[in-house]
Amino acid sequence: MKIRNLIALILFALTMTPVDAAEVSKPHVVLIVGTLHYSPELTMPLFAKELEKFGFRTTVVMGEGDPEKKTENVLPGIEALAVADLAIFFTRFLKLPDNEWQVIEDYLKLGKPVIGLRTASHAIRYPKTHPRFEWNDGFGRRVFGSPYVVHQTSQTQIKVVQENNGHPIMTHVKKSEWSSPGTLYLAQLEDGCLPLVSGSGTGKERLLKKRFGEIQVKKFETAPIAWAWENEWGGKSFYTSFGHPGDFAEESFNRMFINAVHWGLERPVPAADVKISTWEVERVDKKGPSR
Repeated sequence: MKIRNLIALILFALTMTPVDAAEVSKPHVVLIVGTLHYSPELTMPLFAKELEKFGFRTTVVMGEGDPEKKTENVLPGIEALAVADLAIFFTRFLKLPDNEWQVIEDYLKLGKPVIGLRTASHAIRYPKTHPRFEWNDGFGRRVFGSPYVVHQTSQTQIKVVQENNGHPIMTHVKKSEWSSPGTLYLAQLEDGCLPLVSGSGTGKERLLKKRFGEIQVKKFETAPIAWAWENEWGGKSFYTSFGHPGDFAEESFNRMFINAVHWGLERPVPAADVKISTWEVERVDKKGPSR
């Protein structure tokens, strides 16, 4: 174990009360909120409370103000990853200082499970001269199985991928089709990614020139929007471009999300008759679609 991780564990142990000690056997899920896009500062604390109902211990890492505009103290409390069993990222275009980035890199290289929501595919944005510039595309590609490509402009029509419906993440998901208020994200999946849900949406026809190649985008596109994978460090990885506040009003999505946490931690998923909460959350950052 690295010295910095050992120190974090010691500090964590020193701050525990007897009540905390009773909690320490529960799997620890750390939810990292690193954007104001799609209002995760509203949805992630709600989801954390829901996870606690299922026997998980949670920490929500979230600072004040707009993290995308900061270069210091971007993710206060990110040290919690040193004692996390599973990490959930809802982040976008961050320029993390060395000490905050290092905690994340250490976690990833331990091969621990990760979940990414929506903008987590483009979690990082360093300038070309920065030594971590490769992570701008690499975070989505290496951690979750696809870089961010582009988004369409309409709502997304959802379909469950039936041939992979036996995956634990899809257990007891009642609907096979529904509509998401979020725009469709296109993807370029790495080998080994298992698509679980696809989406269709419309947008502007255009030719994209990305660092990873040219992509011709059609007016109507269909793409995977949720998949499971094992990343290069051996960590279980689940990514979905769901994450618009309106998605949390849909029980089928929330069950997938909860199942993904259980799958990542190798725990049995909730039974069919277990109630899964839904929430009506208004997006407060902006009304129109954005990436």
